[in-house]
Amino acid sequence: MNLERRSIQRVAAIGAAAVLGLIGSTVATAGAVADTAAASTSLTVDLSTVTGPSTGVGQGILYGITQDGSQPGDEYVKPLNLNAFRGGGWFSGGWATDGYTYGPATHAEVTAIIDQAKRLKASSQNPAGFQYQVLLSDLWGSTGGRGTQAAQHVCNAGDCSNWLQFIDDTVADLQASGIDFTYDIWNESDLSIFWGAGAVTPQYFQMWDSAYNELRKIAPGAAIAGPSFAFTPARNPQEWTSFFAHVKAANTVPDWITNHDEGDVDDPVTVAQDIRADLTEAGLPQLPLSANEYQPADRGNAGVTAWYLDRFAQSTYSTAMRGNWSCCMVPNLTGLLTHTQTGWAPTGNWWAMRTYAQMTGSLVQTSQQVDSMAITAAKDPSKGQAIALLGDVNGYTGSASVTFTGLDSAAYLVREGQVHATVYRMPDGGALYAPMVESSGDLPVAPDGSVTVPTQFVGAHDAVAVFLSWTDPQTTVIHAPDQLIAGTSYDVPVTFTNGSESQDTQVQTSLAVTADDPADAAGITVDCVPGGGAACAVVSHLAPGESATAMFHVVVPPGTPSVAYRLVATTDLVNRGHMTVSNSADVVSPCALGADCEAENGQLAGGACLATDHPGYTGAGFVACLTSVGASVTPQFGVPTAGTYTLDLRYAAGPDGPSAQLDRTATVTAGGVSQQVVLPKTGSWNTWADATVTVTLPAGVDDITVAYNKTDRGWFNLDHMVLTQ
Repeated sequence: MNLERRSIQRVAAIGAAAVLGLIGSTVATAGAVADTAAASTSLTVDLSTVTGPSTGVGQGILYGITQDGSQPGDEYVKPLNLNAFRGGGWFSGGWATDGYTYGPATHAEVTAIIDQAKRLKASSQNPAGFQYQVLLSDLWGSTGGRGTQAAQHVCNAGDCSNWLQFIDDTVADLQASGIDFTYDIWNESDLSIFWGAGAVTPQYFQMWDSAYNELRKIAPGAAIAGPSFAFTPARNPQEWTSFFAHVKAANTVPDWITNHDEGDVDDPVTVAQDIRADLTEAGLPQLPLSANEYQPADRGNAGVTAWYLDRFAQSTYSTAMRGNWSCCMVPNLTGLLTHTQTGWAPTGNWWAMRTYAQMTGSLVQTSQQVDSMAITAAKDPSKGQAIALLGDVNGYTGSASVTFTGLDSAAYLVREGQVHATVYRMPDGGALYAPMVESSGDLPVAPDGSVTVPTQFVGAHDAVAVFLSWTDPQTTVIHAPDQLIAGTSYDVPVTFTNGSESQDTQVQTSLAVTADDPADAAGITVDCVPGGGAACAVVSHLAPGESATAMFHVVVPPGTPSVAYRLVATTDLVNRGHMTVSNSADVVSPCALGADCEAENGQLAGGACLATDHPGYTGAGFVACLTSVGASVTPQFGVPTAGTYTLDLRYAAGPDGPSAQLDRTATVTAGGVSQQVVLPKTGSWNTWADATVTVTLPAGVDDITVAYNKTDRGWFNLDHMVLTQ
């Protein structure tokens, strides 16, 4: 059996050398957009009414890259066009670990902040406008679990001398880098784990005022952000009004008002209105707003990501950064990527953010939110496109329709009375090398100048996008083998199809083989047939609807490791500014009997994530975020014969969560049968234990899923699994 992967190109290149990432669709539905019955949710886009420029509010992240800023790769960073980042080291414990002086831990975190900022600014299309918010409290050492202890040393008994020394030493080094940092003084002072004394206390205000004045002295041009409360004005009004009253009286008003939108559910539109009302009541100017953490952990799916992005576009926030629930130096861009056997891979979340980044030009009027579904849209004549992004906050499934009006103001979208519409679906869970094409075809413009595009939310956590464009879609298909076996060679065809309405010229396709450890794939050779080389001969012309297939000969030498490999095909289109159409196919190696099957290499879903913040794990890390119903991990096992097997789970269950005093439980599904397994408490998240369960499997390659279901207690980390007969 061949594994077929498709890719749909949807965006013009930034430039000849730009890396556009893996753009496209895994499964394309042929034919025009079909007529459907009346949709249960009706949304509208008025292309004639511009509401402002598309500035990408929400295209920010909290941590999610490596300490030195080198990972993840450009193919996952540049297409997102990130414009904001929040971090502060975190990994070493900073000033507190150094005994409240400038030592090696603090220096390492300062170096990390500078390295990350340089990488992210260089990856942005607008480096000068990129905002890096430095978490001074993280740099001090106030992180989850040890925040209260570290906070006790800040202005204790009114003595702020060491706190000011910390600011002098660290901020001086950060300023010397020449990078324009924004300084976030203290994170979530309204939570006891970060500031035990409470946010509305003399100690807190001494800390705030002294830091503010010291920053103004040593970094007069730098922006100051705060208060970064975890709770919104609606959920804790006294802290907000007290903060505004104090900073006005003390003349320590921050340049940016920051908060977190992570409740269930903090609507950015409403929260921004509440903050602005409090500013007015306090007699303060309407300062720029930043939601420097957004989206709750139990709603970290693609549909809710799209919903938040829609609502941020409709709010008065200036920047927003997606929360991170698998802190902190794991290069997952805050859960937008998932770790597979072949390395990091995009998810539906990544594609929702990627689609939002493609919404350039001008925002236009939409119905905004209907029931629990939000929609935002942008048009860009320079790119010949209009894009609408749909997200639902409550897991809607079923049909919806988007009616576009005002097409006379976007004549570039209409040809001979028709528009070309493509509907993309971005499902949640697991690797997704490209969004799915639900439908693509031409639709007639109605006499009133409108067109209605039907869409479908198949899964409860889907995000959906509608593209109006005559250059969309284009596909790259890899016909990948089931395995790459040492001492064997393969012929791998890659087909590119010009699905646009214009001719492509100078089309060239290449193929590469990679692995999680690049050294594993170093000996594998790829040559075009005929001619040799990783890139095949240029196809001079490709008319609309035509395809070109390139054949590659892949040789796997004897001794090549038996691991999973990723085949990456890229088609370069010269006439479109060296636009690239890329796609990937994983050749997965199932876990063998008796071997450690690393959980992080399985398919993660429902918010499950890779983490490395507790010692003693094997492999590249462990699976965390198994703290909300629906989170799961599914590895593959290869068994020689049908029969009964023992599955060992290596896990940790620390003293947190709603069932902290109880043994945890999870559901194991194998061979079509589900059963609950008990995971006794381990006392600490740094302590690992084993639990076993008996499963019955057929011969061959089998999926085994470990999940936090509704009947379970969850709240455990999973390191690896071992299957024995």
